[in-house]
Amino acid sequence: MSPAGPDQINALLEATPRGATIYLVGAGGCGVSGLGHLLLDLGFSVAGSDLALNEEIEQLRARGAQILLGHEAGRVAAARPALLVYSSAIRPDNLELIEAQGLRVPIVRRAVLLAALQRRQDGICVAGMHGKTTTSAWLAFALERLGAQPSWAVGAAVPQLSRAARYRVAPDRSQHWFVAEADESDGTLREFSPQHAIILNVDQEHFDYFANFDAVCAEFAGFAREVRGDLIFCADDPHLAGLFGAFPRAHSYGFNALAEYCVRPQATLAGEDGSRFEVWHRERRLGAFGIRLLGEKNISNATAVIALLDRMGFAADAIAEALAPFQGAARRQQELFHDARYRVCDDYGHHPNEIRATLQALKTSGARRLLVAFQPHRYSRTLHLLPQFATCFQLADQLWLTEIYAASEPPIAGVSGAGVAEAVRATGRTAEFADRVDDLPRLVRQAMQPGDLVLFLGAGDITRAAHQLAADLRNERPTAGEGAAAELSARLSAAATLRQNEPLAKRTTLRVGGRADIYVEPASEADLAAVLRYCAERNLPFVLLGRGSNLLIRDGGIRGVVICLAHPNFSRVEVTGERIHCGAGAKLKAVAMAARRSGLSGLEFLEGIPGSVGGGLRMNAGAMGAWMFDAVESIRFMDFDGQTHERKASEVNVEYRGCPLFKTHIALGATLKGQAAPVAAIEERMRAYSQKRWTSQPAAPSAGCIFKNPATIPAGKLIDELGLKGTNVGHAAVSILHGNFIVNDGGAAASDVLNLIELIRQRARAARGIELETEVEIIGEDATS
Repeated sequence: MSPAGPDQINALLEATPRGATIYLVGAGGCGVSGLGHLLLDLGFSVAGSDLALNEEIEQLRARGAQILLGHEAGRVAAARPALLVYSSAIRPDNLELIEAQGLRVPIVRRAVLLAALQRRQDGICVAGMHGKTTTSAWLAFALERLGAQPSWAVGAAVPQLSRAARYRVAPDRSQHWFVAEADESDGTLREFSPQHAIILNVDQEHFDYFANFDAVCAEFAGFAREVRGDLIFCADDPHLAGLFGAFPRAHSYGFNALAEYCVRPQATLAGEDGSRFEVWHRERRLGAFGIRLLGEKNISNATAVIALLDRMGFAADAIAEALAPFQGAARRQQELFHDARYRVCDDYGHHPNEIRATLQALKTSGARRLLVAFQPHRYSRTLHLLPQFATCFQLADQLWLTEIYAASEPPIAGVSGAGVAEAVRATGRTAEFADRVDDLPRLVRQAMQPGDLVLFLGAGDITRAAHQLAADLRNERPTAGEGAAAELSARLSAAATLRQNEPLAKRTTLRVGGRADIYVEPASEADLAAVLRYCAERNLPFVLLGRGSNLLIRDGGIRGVVICLAHPNFSRVEVTGERIHCGAGAKLKAVAMAARRSGLSGLEFLEGIPGSVGGGLRMNAGAMGAWMFDAVESIRFMDFDGQTHERKASEVNVEYRGCPLFKTHIALGATLKGQAAPVAAIEERMRAYSQKRWTSQPAAPSAGCIFKNPATIPAGKLIDELGLKGTNVGHAAVSILHGNFIVNDGGAAASDVLNLIELIRQRARAARGIELETEVEIIGEDATS
């Protein structure tokens, strides 16, 4: 049997002896677990069940509640409860619900029991589609600091309150307030009959329950008629203004100039440490207020609390002091990690309007970039609001989406997280899709740069990924220049890339080497100059990395800063007549292809060199009997003080496999000159070069030629004559195609390559008296350093 409403529930509870058991189905849910605490406060015993263990269940167990995992027949009979409580997430075919019905145990919905308990005191309800958890927690926190000793039931953990729900039993009911977060999603809002209420907003939501938006508005209007005292509503919501503008005992608040409690926009200030604003009551300045939470929505929520507390007779100065220290509810802009490099936040937002407001708030935090991971919640919401989801992430600098959290809903054909990602991409934004929530910490971490703020959003289990990333960051090894990364990041444009502890093996053609303490890809010459000046100020060493050919990085990696000009702004290739203007980051192959398309000969040899223009200039790269500077007309470069220069190639000293200028300067780009020729002839020459290369050089990862050619014999021929082709150390081997190539057969370490180099040098010295000099550039620290 099911009692009809709150009054009948209270009559049942009054007739039930203290110590009797109340059974909770879905005891780990935020709403039902709160009821468990209220019932324990009232002296009842609590038993129940849920599918998985969580912090809410552990808190109830710590207070003596008998909460079991899983839903099984026989448990209700064993508990012999006086009442069974269930949430809207529990399906009608739940075994324990069916058992209770058979045993004729009274059954009640979560919201109805909460409404019944609130009626025992002077109730204050906070309702609305968005922000009610934060606002109800804020109101309870303020009343506690104002000495009112309230009861409360909030839909999330609140670190500054003892727990999410608390019932204070007192013989004197005067000024004994009960603050409750009232949920509209399942049609139970009208069960409440509070003394006062705050309504924050109304939105296109919960169409799995309501037939249309008119039905949603009717639910709020019906609730308002149950309010006996003051009704505080947001004047910035046009639907609420229409519903309650002429409502008896209604008082408006907001940024709207017509609001009774008005936030003066010119006095609003948001910053990294919170927000400051003024509130005016009609023509009277009520006071100045400061809060720790960010964003206009939190200013608005705070103003709702201020308006109600003012109506209740509290002084403005006391209200300001009571509100100021509030740090928010769990999963509402909750900061999980913060150091000199990164911030990680977790938020419950799952409606497009909530998402948009949260991103807007966090954009004021001073973060360099805002990285967002979102888990859609419910198939029905995703279906109805897909156009809004497609456009609500505009402020995210990078976005990941994962599969929909069903929340007990059956799937809807054609509705998926991948579909949301496609809808976002259709607006011109980028969005990555991760099929599994557990993949998000790894994917997000790979993209993070110092100065980033990472936000995990959603009402489902995405919070698990947020906590995992925070834990991973706490466990990361510190690197040299740990504080330098955040300082340097602040000097760079948002388009630049900066990472710490960056693996460098993937950035070399040999695929070996350790990590860089700080890895930077400047987005402009100004960024590059900023990096050089910062390194000079802090006495940080730096290394310039091209495309990673002709390079061997030791296993201990590189201390200090690694600079790579791989950003598209440094990789442009433009052809004007017989001249090719190219950035230092452009691939040499791309230059050769551009020359071919434009009918310019003389640059075909570049097609097979796996490097960049900058690296080619620095090493005076060559192939097929031609050299880089044979084609260079002029160069542009930067000194280590960040000043740019230009010089004709004829004014630059070059040598075999090197250009001394670039030992103390950084190449920014060059102008190359070709000669007009038939495209077919150029293509034929390139095919011939390519054929020769593939038949004489290995396809496996290598750094190109390892040794410079001695004066008396080519290094490859010498190594072949020494019988060293195929010789290996670990997974590094001398190529069987070309003796001057060392290849990575898979899994080689830099130490394998270095030991093989030394073996070859010893054999050349002992057998021929020849001292082989390495052509490949060897940099970095030994692994034991």
